[in-house]
Amino acid sequence: MDQWMVALALCVVLLVLLYKWSVAKYDVFSERGVAHEKPWPLIGNIPIKGMIGDMPVLKKMIEMHAKHSGSPVYGIYALREAVFFVRDPELIKLIGIKEFDHFVNHNSMHHNTQESILAKSLISLRDGRWREMRNILTPAFTGSKMRIMYDLIQSCSEEGVIHIEEQLELSQDGSIDLEMKDYFTRFANDVIATVAFGISVNSFRRKDNEFFRIGQAMSRIGAWSVLKAMLYALFPRLMKALRVQVLDSRNIDYFSSLVTAAMRYRHEHKVVRPDMIHLLMEAKQQRLADLQDKSKDAQYYSQFTADDLLAQCLLFFFAGFEIISASLCFLTHELCLNRTVQDRLYAEILAVHQELNGQPLTYDKLTKMKYLDMVVLEALRKWPPSISTDRECREDIDLCDENGKKLFSARKGDVVQIPIFSLHHDPENYEDPEFFNPERFAEGQAAESRVYLPFGVGPRNCIGNRMALMEIKSIVYQLLLNFKLLPAEKTPRDLLNDLRGHGLKPKHGFWLKFEARQ
Repeated sequence: MDQWMVALALCVVLLVLLYKWSVAKYDVFSERGVAHEKPWPLIGNIPIKGMIGDMPVLKKMIEMHAKHSGSPVYGIYALREAVFFVRDPELIKLIGIKEFDHFVNHNSMHHNTQESILAKSLISLRDGRWREMRNILTPAFTGSKMRIMYDLIQSCSEEGVIHIEEQLELSQDGSIDLEMKDYFTRFANDVIATVAFGISVNSFRRKDNEFFRIGQAMSRIGAWSVLKAMLYALFPRLMKALRVQVLDSRNIDYFSSLVTAAMRYRHEHKVVRPDMIHLLMEAKQQRLADLQDKSKDAQYYSQFTADDLLAQCLLFFFAGFEIISASLCFLTHELCLNRTVQDRLYAEILAVHQELNGQPLTYDKLTKMKYLDMVVLEALRKWPPSISTDRECREDIDLCDENGKKLFSARKGDVVQIPIFSLHHDPENYEDPEFFNPERFAEGQAAESRVYLPFGVGPRNCIGNRMALMEIKSIVYQLLLNFKLLPAEKTPRDLLNDLRGHGLKPKHGFWLKFEARQ
Protein backbone atom coordinates (compact mmCIF):
# COMPACT_ATOMS: atom_id res chain seq x y z
CA MET A 1 0.00 0.00 0.00
CA ASP A 2 2.86 2.35 0.86
CA GLN A 3 4.43 1.68 -2.55
CA TRP A 4 1.18 2.63 -4.29
CA MET A 5 1.02 5.85 -2.28
CA VAL A 6 4.61 6.70 -3.20
CA ALA A 7 3.95 5.95 -6.87
CA LEU A 8 0.79 8.06 -6.81
CA ALA A 9 2.63 10.91 -5.10
CA LEU A 10 5.40 10.75 -7.74
CA CYS A 11 2.82 10.84 -10.53
CA VAL A 12 1.14 13.88 -8.97
CA VAL A 13 4.51 15.63 -8.60
CA LEU A 14 5.43 14.85 -12.22
CA LEU A 15 2.08 16.12 -13.49
CA VAL A 16 2.43 19.33 -11.46
CA LEU A 17 5.98 19.84 -12.80
CA LEU A 18 4.80 19.16 -16.37
CA TYR A 19 1.98 21.67 -15.94
CA LYS A 20 4.36 24.29 -14.49
CA TRP A 21 6.78 23.74 -17.39
CA SER A 22 4.00 23.91 -19.98
CA VAL A 23 2.71 27.29 -18.76
CA ALA A 24 6.04 28.79 -17.65
CA LYS A 25 6.25 31.22 -20.60
CA TYR A 26 2.61 32.29 -20.63
CA ASP A 27 3.13 35.62 -18.89
CA VAL A 28 5.03 37.30 -21.77
CA PHE A 29 2.09 39.12 -23.36
CA SER A 30 0.57 40.19 -20.03
CA GLU A 31 3.88 41.71 -18.93
CA ARG A 32 4.34 43.47 -22.28
CA GLY A 33 0.77 44.78 -22.52
CA VAL A 34 0.08 42.92 -25.76
CA ALA A 35 -3.50 41.91 -26.65
CA HIS A 36 -4.00 38.14 -26.56
CA GLU A 37 -6.38 35.37 -25.60
CA LYS A 38 -5.88 33.04 -22.64
CA PRO A 39 -3.73 30.05 -23.69
CA TRP A 40 -4.26 26.37 -22.93
CA PRO A 41 -1.44 24.48 -21.17
CA LEU A 42 1.22 23.20 -23.61
CA ILE A 43 -0.70 23.92 -26.84
CA GLY A 44 -1.10 27.67 -26.20
CA ASN A 45 -3.55 29.30 -28.62
CA ILE A 46 -3.22 26.66 -31.34
CA PRO A 47 -6.57 24.85 -31.73
CA ILE A 48 -6.31 21.06 -31.53
CA LYS A 49 -8.56 20.77 -34.60
CA GLY A 50 -6.06 22.97 -36.45
CA MET A 51 -3.20 20.64 -35.50
CA ILE A 52 -4.98 17.58 -36.86
CA GLY A 53 -6.25 19.33 -39.98
CA ASP A 54 -9.93 19.33 -39.08
CA MET A 55 -10.79 23.02 -39.35
CA PRO A 56 -10.62 25.84 -41.95
CA VAL A 57 -7.21 27.19 -40.93
CA LEU A 58 -7.21 30.35 -43.08
CA LYS A 59 -10.70 31.33 -41.96
CA LYS A 60 -9.60 30.93 -38.33
CA MET A 61 -6.59 33.19 -39.00
CA ILE A 62 -8.85 35.93 -40.40
CA GLU A 63 -11.19 35.69 -37.40
CA MET A 64 -8.30 35.86 -34.92
CA HIS A 65 -6.87 38.88 -36.75
CA ALA A 66 -10.26 40.65 -36.73
CA LYS A 67 -10.67 40.12 -32.97
CA HIS A 68 -7.68 42.38 -32.35
CA SER A 69 -8.76 45.26 -34.57
CA GLY A 70 -7.32 48.47 -33.15
CA SER A 71 -4.20 46.78 -31.73
CA PRO A 72 -0.97 47.36 -33.70
CA VAL A 73 0.31 44.01 -32.35
CA TYR A 74 -1.44 40.97 -30.91
CA GLY A 75 0.03 37.84 -29.39
CA ILE A 76 -0.43 34.12 -29.97
CA TYR A 77 1.24 31.36 -28.00
CA ALA A 78 2.40 28.72 -30.51
CA LEU A 79 2.74 25.78 -28.14
CA ARG A 80 5.02 27.32 -25.45
CA GLU A 81 6.50 30.12 -27.56
CA ALA A 82 5.23 33.70 -27.64
CA VAL A 83 4.78 35.04 -31.18
CA PHE A 84 3.96 38.71 -31.85
CA PHE A 85 1.60 39.23 -34.82
CA VAL A 86 1.94 42.64 -36.48
CA ARG A 87 -1.18 44.14 -38.04
CA ASP A 88 -0.26 47.86 -38.26
CA PRO A 89 0.99 48.83 -41.80
CA GLU A 90 3.45 51.43 -40.47
CA LEU A 91 4.91 48.89 -38.07
CA ILE A 92 5.31 46.36 -40.89
CA LYS A 93 7.32 48.91 -42.90
CA LEU A 94 9.52 49.62 -39.89
CA ILE A 95 10.24 45.93 -39.28
CA GLY A 96 10.62 44.91 -42.91
CA ILE A 97 12.35 47.97 -44.38
CA LYS A 98 13.30 51.00 -42.26
CA GLU A 99 14.67 49.09 -39.26
CA PHE A 100 15.60 45.99 -41.23
CA ASP A 101 19.03 45.72 -39.56
CA HIS A 102 17.24 44.86 -36.31
CA PHE A 103 15.13 42.19 -38.04
CA VAL A 104 17.45 40.56 -40.58
CA ASN A 105 16.80 36.93 -39.72
CA HIS A 106 13.97 34.48 -39.87
CA ASN A 107 13.05 32.70 -36.66
CA SER A 108 16.04 30.73 -35.32
CA MET A 109 13.60 28.16 -33.92
CA HIS A 110 13.49 26.47 -37.33
CA HIS A 111 15.64 23.73 -35.83
CA ASN A 112 14.28 21.07 -38.13
CA THR A 113 16.20 22.47 -41.13
CA GLN A 114 19.45 23.20 -39.35
CA GLU A 115 20.75 19.63 -39.60
CA SER A 116 19.99 19.30 -43.32
CA ILE A 117 21.44 20.72 -46.52
CA LEU A 118 18.62 23.32 -46.40
CA ALA A 119 20.54 25.05 -43.60
CA LYS A 120 22.69 26.48 -46.40
CA SER A 121 19.71 27.75 -48.40
CA LEU A 122 18.94 31.45 -48.66
CA ILE A 123 15.82 31.23 -46.49
CA SER A 124 17.75 29.64 -43.57
CA LEU A 125 20.98 31.67 -43.64
CA ARG A 126 21.47 34.43 -41.07
CA ASP A 127 23.15 37.81 -40.70
CA GLY A 128 26.27 38.36 -42.84
CA ARG A 129 26.11 34.95 -44.48
CA TRP A 130 22.57 35.68 -45.68
CA ARG A 131 23.61 39.08 -47.08
CA GLU A 132 26.52 37.48 -48.89
CA MET A 133 24.40 34.73 -50.45
CA ARG A 134 21.69 37.22 -51.44
CA ASN A 135 24.32 39.32 -53.24
CA ILE A 136 25.68 36.23 -54.99
CA LEU A 137 22.23 35.11 -56.17
CA THR A 138 20.61 38.45 -57.06
CA PRO A 139 22.23 38.73 -60.55
CA ALA A 140 20.69 35.34 -61.43
CA PHE A 141 17.16 36.72 -61.01
CA THR A 142 17.25 39.90 -63.07
CA GLY A 143 14.77 40.52 -65.88
CA SER A 144 17.41 39.73 -68.51
CA LYS A 145 18.12 36.32 -66.91
CA MET A 146 14.38 35.56 -66.73
CA ARG A 147 14.14 36.33 -70.45
CA ILE A 148 16.83 33.71 -71.10
CA MET A 149 14.88 31.02 -69.19
CA TYR A 150 11.49 31.97 -70.64
CA ASP A 151 11.58 29.45 -73.52
CA LEU A 152 12.06 26.55 -71.09
CA ILE A 153 8.95 27.57 -69.13
CA GLN A 154 6.93 28.27 -72.28
CA SER A 155 7.69 24.77 -73.53
CA CYS A 156 6.25 23.27 -70.30
CA SER A 157 3.11 25.42 -70.70
CA GLU A 158 2.59 24.16 -74.25
CA GLU A 159 2.92 20.53 -73.08
CA GLY A 160 0.22 21.25 -70.50
CA VAL A 161 -2.11 22.45 -73.25
CA ILE A 162 -1.40 19.38 -75.41
CA HIS A 163 -2.33 17.13 -72.47
CA ILE A 164 -5.77 18.76 -72.12
CA GLU A 165 -6.36 18.72 -75.89
CA GLU A 166 -5.68 14.97 -75.96
CA GLN A 167 -8.13 14.42 -73.10
CA LEU A 168 -10.80 16.48 -74.88
CA GLU A 169 -10.41 14.42 -78.07
CA LEU A 170 -11.40 11.34 -76.05
CA SER A 171 -14.38 13.11 -74.47
CA GLN A 172 -17.95 12.27 -75.49
CA ASP A 173 -19.42 15.76 -74.95
CA GLY A 174 -16.48 18.05 -75.75
CA SER A 175 -15.62 18.79 -72.12
CA ILE A 176 -13.55 17.24 -69.35
CA ASP A 177 -13.31 17.71 -65.59
CA LEU A 178 -9.77 18.07 -64.23
CA GLU A 179 -8.42 18.07 -60.67
CA MET A 180 -6.15 21.12 -60.91
CA LYS A 181 -3.85 20.43 -57.97
CA ASP A 182 -2.54 17.33 -59.70
CA TYR A 183 -2.41 19.13 -63.07
CA PHE A 184 -0.51 22.19 -61.83
CA THR A 185 1.79 20.11 -59.63
CA ARG A 186 2.85 18.22 -62.76
CA PHE A 187 3.36 21.52 -64.60
CA ALA A 188 5.38 23.00 -61.71
CA ASN A 189 7.37 19.76 -61.45
CA ASP A 190 8.36 19.95 -65.12
CA VAL A 191 9.33 23.62 -64.82
CA ILE A 192 11.50 23.00 -61.75
CA ALA A 193 13.08 19.94 -63.36
CA THR A 194 14.11 21.86 -66.48
CA VAL A 195 14.86 25.25 -64.91
CA ALA A 196 16.52 24.28 -61.61
CA PHE A 197 17.91 20.79 -62.27
CA GLY A 198 18.63 20.84 -65.98
CA ILE A 199 16.58 17.80 -67.00
CA SER A 200 13.51 17.47 -69.21
CA VAL A 201 10.65 15.36 -67.90
CA ASN A 202 7.08 15.37 -69.16
CA SER A 203 4.96 14.51 -66.13
CA PHE A 204 1.78 14.62 -68.20
CA ARG A 205 2.98 11.70 -70.35
CA ARG A 206 5.29 9.94 -67.89
CA LYS A 207 2.96 10.18 -64.92
CA ASP A 208 5.12 8.23 -62.47
CA ASN A 209 8.57 9.55 -63.41
CA GLU A 210 11.16 9.44 -60.65
CA PHE A 211 11.59 13.20 -60.33
CA PHE A 212 7.85 13.70 -59.84
CA ARG A 213 7.47 10.76 -57.45
CA ILE A 214 10.34 11.84 -55.18
CA GLY A 215 9.21 15.46 -55.34
CA GLN A 216 5.72 14.46 -54.23
CA ALA A 217 7.17 12.50 -51.32
CA MET A 218 9.31 15.45 -50.18
CA SER A 219 6.54 18.02 -50.35
CA ARG A 220 3.86 15.87 -48.72
CA ILE A 221 2.97 17.10 -45.21
CA GLY A 222 1.68 14.11 -43.28
CA ALA A 223 0.68 13.72 -39.64
CA TRP A 224 4.12 12.31 -38.77
CA SER A 225 5.87 15.34 -40.34
CA VAL A 226 3.66 17.73 -38.34
CA LEU A 227 4.35 15.78 -35.15
CA LYS A 228 8.12 15.86 -35.74
CA ALA A 229 7.99 19.61 -36.36
CA MET A 230 6.07 20.10 -33.09
CA LEU A 231 8.55 17.94 -31.18
CA TYR A 232 11.44 19.94 -32.64
CA ALA A 233 9.76 23.13 -31.41
CA LEU A 234 9.25 21.71 -27.91
CA PHE A 235 12.42 19.61 -27.49
CA PRO A 236 15.02 20.77 -30.07
CA ARG A 237 18.07 19.40 -28.22
CA LEU A 238 16.49 16.01 -27.62
CA MET A 239 15.42 15.68 -31.26
CA LYS A 240 18.91 16.60 -32.45
CA ALA A 241 20.47 14.14 -29.99
CA LEU A 242 18.17 11.40 -31.30
CA ARG A 243 19.10 12.43 -34.88
CA VAL A 244 15.48 12.58 -35.96
CA GLN A 245 15.29 13.89 -39.53
CA VAL A 246 12.33 15.76 -40.95
CA LEU A 247 13.58 15.33 -44.52
CA ASP A 248 14.39 11.88 -45.91
CA SER A 249 18.14 11.88 -46.64
CA ARG A 250 17.65 9.42 -49.53
CA ASN A 251 15.48 11.96 -51.37
CA ILE A 252 18.05 14.70 -50.73
CA ASP A 253 20.75 12.40 -52.12
CA TYR A 254 18.70 11.90 -55.29
CA PHE A 255 18.57 15.63 -56.03
CA SER A 256 22.21 16.03 -55.00
CA SER A 257 23.29 13.42 -57.56
CA LEU A 258 21.28 15.20 -60.29
CA VAL A 259 22.97 18.54 -59.65
CA THR A 260 26.44 17.03 -59.27
CA ALA A 261 26.13 15.03 -62.48
CA ALA A 262 24.79 18.03 -64.42
CA MET A 263 27.61 20.29 -63.23
CA ARG A 264 30.28 17.69 -64.02
CA TYR A 265 28.91 17.00 -67.52
CA ARG A 266 28.63 20.67 -68.40
CA HIS A 267 32.10 21.44 -67.11
CA GLU A 268 33.67 18.55 -69.04
CA HIS A 269 31.76 19.12 -72.30
CA LYS A 270 31.57 22.94 -72.15
CA VAL A 271 27.75 22.75 -72.31
CA VAL A 272 25.75 25.95 -71.75
CA ARG A 273 22.02 25.56 -71.02
CA PRO A 274 19.92 28.63 -70.08
CA ASP A 275 18.75 27.40 -66.66
CA MET A 276 19.29 27.90 -62.94
CA ILE A 277 22.24 25.50 -62.65
CA HIS A 278 24.07 27.51 -65.31
CA LEU A 279 23.34 30.79 -63.53
CA LEU A 280 24.45 29.34 -60.19
CA MET A 281 27.63 27.94 -61.78
CA GLU A 282 28.30 31.44 -63.10
CA ALA A 283 27.76 32.83 -59.59
CA LYS A 284 30.16 30.22 -58.22
CA GLN A 285 32.82 31.22 -60.76
CA GLN A 286 32.29 34.92 -59.99
CA ARG A 287 32.76 34.25 -56.28
CA LEU A 288 36.00 32.36 -57.03
CA ALA A 289 37.21 35.31 -59.10
CA ASP A 290 36.36 37.69 -56.23
CA LEU A 291 38.35 35.53 -53.81
CA GLN A 292 41.37 35.59 -56.13
CA ASP A 293 41.12 39.32 -56.88
CA LYS A 294 43.96 40.91 -54.91
CA SER A 295 42.31 44.35 -55.13
CA LYS A 296 39.39 43.09 -53.00
CA ASP A 297 39.48 42.35 -49.30
CA ALA A 298 39.03 38.58 -49.43
CA GLN A 299 38.33 38.29 -45.69
CA TYR A 300 34.78 39.48 -46.40
CA TYR A 301 34.17 36.71 -48.92
CA SER A 302 33.51 33.05 -48.29
CA GLN A 303 33.47 30.14 -50.73
CA PHE A 304 30.39 29.31 -52.78
CA THR A 305 30.56 25.54 -52.57
CA ALA A 306 28.77 22.71 -54.37
CA ASP A 307 26.65 22.25 -51.22
CA ASP A 308 25.67 25.93 -51.34
CA LEU A 309 24.59 25.50 -54.95
CA LEU A 310 22.61 22.33 -54.18
CA ALA A 311 20.89 24.02 -51.23
CA GLN A 312 19.61 26.84 -53.49
CA CYS A 313 18.35 24.30 -56.07
CA LEU A 314 16.45 22.48 -53.32
CA LEU A 315 14.99 25.75 -52.08
CA PHE A 316 13.78 26.59 -55.60
CA PHE A 317 12.34 23.10 -55.82
CA PHE A 318 10.27 23.44 -52.63
CA ALA A 319 9.13 26.95 -53.56
CA GLY A 320 8.24 26.02 -57.12
CA PHE A 321 6.71 22.63 -56.50
CA GLU A 322 4.12 23.68 -53.93
CA ILE A 323 3.76 27.47 -54.04
CA ILE A 324 3.38 27.77 -57.82
CA SER A 325 0.93 24.88 -58.12
CA ALA A 326 -1.20 26.25 -55.25
CA SER A 327 -1.20 29.80 -56.66
CA LEU A 328 -2.36 28.52 -60.04
CA CYS A 329 -5.11 26.43 -58.44
CA PHE A 330 -6.51 29.47 -56.66
CA LEU A 331 -6.19 31.75 -59.71
CA THR A 332 -7.96 29.39 -62.12
CA HIS A 333 -10.61 28.71 -59.46
CA GLU A 334 -11.39 32.45 -59.39
CA LEU A 335 -11.45 32.66 -63.18
CA CYS A 336 -13.96 29.81 -63.52
CA LEU A 337 -16.32 31.47 -61.01
CA ASN A 338 -15.86 35.01 -62.38
CA ARG A 339 -16.91 34.74 -66.03
CA THR A 340 -16.75 38.50 -66.70
CA VAL A 341 -13.10 38.61 -65.58
CA GLN A 342 -12.29 35.51 -67.64
CA ASP A 343 -13.93 36.92 -70.78
CA ARG A 344 -12.07 40.23 -70.49
CA LEU A 345 -8.77 38.43 -69.94
CA TYR A 346 -9.43 36.17 -72.93
CA ALA A 347 -10.08 39.24 -75.10
CA GLU A 348 -6.65 40.64 -74.16
CA ILE A 349 -4.96 37.27 -74.75
CA LEU A 350 -6.66 36.85 -78.14
CA ALA A 351 -5.59 40.36 -79.19
CA VAL A 352 -1.96 39.58 -78.34
CA HIS A 353 -2.19 36.22 -80.11
CA GLN A 354 -3.45 37.93 -83.28
CA GLU A 355 -0.70 40.56 -83.08
CA LEU A 356 1.88 37.77 -83.01
CA ASN A 357 0.50 36.50 -86.36
CA GLY A 358 1.58 32.91 -85.83
CA GLN A 359 4.84 33.72 -84.05
CA PRO A 360 5.48 32.28 -80.54
CA LEU A 361 4.60 34.39 -77.50
CA THR A 362 7.64 36.34 -76.26
CA TYR A 363 8.70 37.27 -72.74
CA ASP A 364 8.30 40.99 -73.53
CA LYS A 365 4.75 40.54 -74.86
CA LEU A 366 3.78 38.47 -71.82
CA THR A 367 5.09 40.97 -69.27
CA LYS A 368 3.35 43.92 -70.97
CA MET A 369 -0.17 42.48 -70.77
CA LYS A 370 -1.90 44.87 -68.37
CA TYR A 371 -5.12 43.01 -67.56
CA LEU A 372 -3.29 39.69 -67.14
CA ASP A 373 -1.04 41.49 -64.67
CA MET A 374 -4.07 42.87 -62.78
CA VAL A 375 -5.70 39.43 -62.58
CA VAL A 376 -2.53 37.79 -61.28
CA LEU A 377 -1.95 40.56 -58.72
CA GLU A 378 -5.51 40.20 -57.41
CA ALA A 379 -5.21 36.41 -57.23
CA LEU A 380 -2.00 36.80 -55.20
CA ARG A 381 -3.79 39.36 -53.02
CA LYS A 382 -6.69 37.08 -52.24
CA TRP A 383 -4.60 33.88 -52.10
CA PRO A 384 -1.00 34.91 -51.29
CA PRO A 385 1.61 32.17 -51.89
CA SER A 386 2.96 32.59 -48.36
CA ILE A 387 0.28 33.04 -45.69
CA SER A 388 2.76 34.72 -43.32
CA THR A 389 6.42 35.63 -42.90
CA ASP A 390 8.46 36.04 -39.76
CA ARG A 391 11.42 38.01 -38.39
CA GLU A 392 13.51 37.68 -35.26
CA CYS A 393 14.59 40.78 -33.34
CA ARG A 394 18.39 41.03 -32.99
CA GLU A 395 18.46 43.69 -30.25
CA ASP A 396 16.06 45.83 -28.25
CA ILE A 397 14.43 48.68 -30.17
CA ASP A 398 11.47 51.07 -29.77
CA LEU A 399 9.52 51.24 -33.02
CA CYS A 400 7.88 54.65 -33.50
CA ASP A 401 5.74 56.22 -36.22
CA GLU A 402 6.65 59.39 -38.14
CA ASN A 403 5.31 61.54 -35.30
CA GLY A 404 7.48 59.80 -32.70
CA LYS A 405 4.61 57.83 -31.17
CA LYS A 406 5.79 54.43 -29.92
CA LEU A 407 3.98 51.60 -31.67
CA PHE A 408 5.83 48.64 -30.17
CA SER A 409 8.92 47.90 -28.08
CA ALA A 410 10.69 44.88 -29.58
CA ARG A 411 13.18 42.98 -27.47
CA LYS A 412 16.10 40.80 -28.45
CA GLY A 413 14.85 37.32 -29.36
CA ASP A 414 11.24 38.38 -30.04
CA VAL A 415 9.66 36.47 -32.92
CA VAL A 416 7.36 38.70 -34.96
CA GLN A 417 4.97 37.34 -37.57
CA ILE A 418 3.54 39.40 -40.43
CA PRO A 419 0.22 37.60 -41.14
CA ILE A 420 0.06 38.23 -44.89
CA PHE A 421 -3.15 36.28 -45.56
CA SER A 422 -5.05 37.99 -42.74
CA LEU A 423 -3.77 41.43 -43.78
CA HIS A 424 -4.89 40.85 -47.37
CA HIS A 425 -8.37 39.91 -46.08
CA ASP A 426 -8.66 42.82 -43.65
CA PRO A 427 -11.42 45.33 -44.62
CA GLU A 428 -9.18 48.09 -43.24
CA ASN A 429 -6.75 47.33 -46.09
CA TYR A 430 -9.13 46.23 -48.87
CA GLU A 431 -12.78 47.07 -49.34
CA ASP A 432 -14.88 43.89 -49.60
CA PRO A 433 -11.76 41.68 -49.41
CA GLU A 434 -13.53 38.39 -50.28
CA PHE A 435 -14.64 39.81 -53.65
CA PHE A 436 -12.28 38.96 -56.54
CA ASN A 437 -11.71 42.33 -58.19
CA PRO A 438 -8.69 42.86 -60.50
CA GLU A 439 -9.71 46.54 -60.86
CA ARG A 440 -8.02 47.13 -57.48
CA PHE A 441 -4.78 47.04 -59.46
CA ALA A 442 -5.82 49.17 -62.41
CA GLU A 443 -3.44 51.99 -63.24
CA GLY A 444 -3.77 54.66 -60.59
CA GLN A 445 -5.73 52.40 -58.25
CA ALA A 446 -2.89 50.33 -56.70
CA ALA A 447 -2.35 52.97 -54.01
CA GLU A 448 -5.69 51.87 -52.55
CA SER A 449 -3.95 48.94 -50.88
CA ARG A 450 -2.21 49.78 -47.62
CA VAL A 451 -0.58 46.35 -47.43
CA TYR A 452 0.35 44.12 -50.36
CA LEU A 453 2.89 41.43 -49.51
CA PRO A 454 2.44 38.30 -51.67
CA PHE A 455 6.20 37.79 -51.84
CA GLY A 456 7.15 39.17 -48.44
CA VAL A 457 8.54 42.58 -47.55
CA GLY A 458 11.81 44.49 -47.74
CA PRO A 459 15.30 43.20 -48.53
CA ARG A 460 14.37 39.71 -47.38
CA ASN A 461 11.46 39.30 -49.79
CA CYS A 462 11.23 36.34 -52.19
CA ILE A 463 14.17 36.50 -54.58
CA GLY A 464 12.34 34.38 -57.16
CA ASN A 465 9.20 36.52 -57.54
CA ARG A 466 9.97 37.42 -61.18
CA MET A 467 10.28 33.75 -62.08
CA ALA A 468 7.07 32.89 -60.21
CA LEU A 469 5.13 35.58 -62.07
CA MET A 470 6.56 34.44 -65.41
CA GLU A 471 5.53 30.84 -64.69
CA ILE A 472 2.01 31.78 -63.63
CA LYS A 473 1.39 34.13 -66.56
CA SER A 474 2.82 31.72 -69.12
CA ILE A 475 0.48 28.81 -68.32
CA VAL A 476 -2.59 31.05 -67.74
CA TYR A 477 -2.05 32.65 -71.17
CA GLN A 478 -1.94 29.24 -72.86
CA LEU A 479 -4.93 27.81 -70.98
CA LEU A 480 -7.20 30.81 -71.61
CA LEU A 481 -6.17 31.03 -75.27
CA ASN A 482 -7.22 27.43 -75.90
CA PHE A 483 -9.96 26.61 -73.37
CA LYS A 484 -12.97 27.92 -71.48
CA LEU A 485 -12.58 27.41 -67.73
CA LEU A 486 -15.95 26.49 -66.20
CA PRO A 487 -17.11 25.33 -62.77
CA ALA A 488 -17.28 21.54 -62.48
CA GLU A 489 -19.80 19.65 -60.38
CA LYS A 490 -17.18 19.26 -57.62
CA THR A 491 -15.89 22.86 -57.77
CA PRO A 492 -16.17 24.27 -54.21
CA ARG A 493 -18.28 27.44 -54.01
CA ASP A 494 -17.09 28.47 -50.53
CA LEU A 495 -13.38 27.81 -50.89
CA LEU A 496 -12.29 29.59 -47.70
CA ASN A 497 -14.49 27.34 -45.58
CA ASP A 498 -13.49 24.24 -47.52
CA LEU A 499 -9.73 24.60 -47.04
CA ARG A 500 -8.69 22.37 -44.18
CA GLY A 501 -5.44 21.02 -42.80
CA HIS A 502 -1.88 22.00 -43.59
CA GLY A 503 -1.93 21.33 -47.33
CA LEU A 504 -4.50 24.11 -47.95
CA LYS A 505 -6.44 21.92 -50.35
CA PRO A 506 -10.25 21.63 -50.52
CA LYS A 507 -11.76 18.44 -49.17
CA HIS A 508 -12.63 17.16 -52.67
CA GLY A 509 -9.84 18.93 -54.57
CA PHE A 510 -9.63 21.85 -57.04
CA TRP A 511 -11.97 20.75 -59.85
CA LEU A 512 -12.54 22.66 -63.11
CA LYS A 513 -14.40 21.86 -66.34
CA PHE A 514 -12.53 22.52 -69.62
CA GLU A 515 -14.10 23.14 -73.02
CA ALA A 516 -12.14 23.86 -76.20
CA ARG A 517 -12.58 27.36 -77.63
CA GLN A 518 -13.93 27.46 -81.17
